[in-house]
Amino acid sequence: MTRAVLFDVGNTLILASPRFWLLPFLEERGLRPRKDPKAAALEAFRFYEENHLQAKDLAAALALWREFHRRLFVGMGLEAEAEALSQELVENWKNPRFWPLVPGAQEVLSTLKERGYALAVVSNWDATLPEILEVVGLRPHFHHLAVSALSGVAKPDPRLFQEALEALGVAPEEAVHVGDSEADLLGAQGAGVRPLLFDPLGQNPEALHHLERVLDFLP
Repeated sequence: MTRAVLFDVGNTLILASPRFWLLPFLEERGLRPRKDPKAAALEAFRFYEENHLQAKDLAAALALWREFHRRLFVGMGLEAEAEALSQELVENWKNPRFWPLVPGAQEVLSTLKERGYALAVVSNWDATLPEILEVVGLRPHFHHLAVSALSGVAKPDPRLFQEALEALGVAPEEAVHVGDSEADLLGAQGAGVRPLLFDPLGQNPEALHHLERVLDFLP
């Protein structure tokens, strides 16, 4: 019987694609990318993944985000504006507009909690995540946050999942993990947890595309 549901955050609960938060920010300032934003985003996120485990406190995390944004803007061909724009974003890191929720996130988490499921986050993120979840209104839904930079291990390492399971007091076979990446699949399987692949952008035909569908897979 399923007793707990674990959630990834980026592109599972929060829309990470720059088109949802960065492009509107640029348009407000009369700016448009001069180079391929998708390629720039891939490179910037690769840099983030390679370095986020060192961002164990807010100072280190905000420095990481500043460099992430700077690389993103430079990759978009906005070299002259990169420093000022990245600084502005870092100064506004608690603004929920830059962390848009996946449609249905609040409703699904509320429903799961009302049904008695124990909920936890299992995310490759830095030390800012607990406060980000607070400002977007998701933090109260969760009994535990397993955050890679705070725990010292990142998905697909199953130990991040095991931390969440131990905190919730459930066995692996009593949990489901909802995430969007191969690291989510492999990490969950390595910990003995059933994975549900989710793709809010509708690019993976094998994945769920609406978060509400998660409810259909639970007793």
